[in-house]
Amino acid sequence: MKESIAKIHNLCEDWKRELKFFKDEIPLLRKRLDEVVSKNTATEILQEVEHFENKFRILSTHVDELLHDITIKTDELNAQAASQAKYINVKMFDADTVLEDLMLATSKDFHETKNSYYKFLSKVM
Repeated sequence: MKESIAKIHNLCEDWKRELKFFKDEIPLLRKRLDEVVSKNTATEILQEVEHFENKFRILSTHVDELLHDITIKTDELNAQAASQAKYINVKMFDADTVLEDLMLATSKDFHETKNSYYKFLSKVM
């Protein structure tokens, strides 16, 4: 589907804000894991803690990579807008479905992980 430079740019900025929120949220979630470890030494709980530590590490890496890719896309859009100023609102560019799919998958993964993490916390705290 064809989109305008302005619309794609706004979408990228929304994604960057969402990813930065995830990036800020992950250390807070990790901090709660430290509290769980300090209060529980059961093997099955420590296995769950390790699972979430690994998951948060993977999510953090994925968020950083996706944020980098979206920043590159935003820079490309800015360059196109500068060279074609009168075409900023003309629908002429294909929407980046790869980034959109990655963003949807990352968001879904983050929220599912957070939900299962909170269920785990409610069980052990």
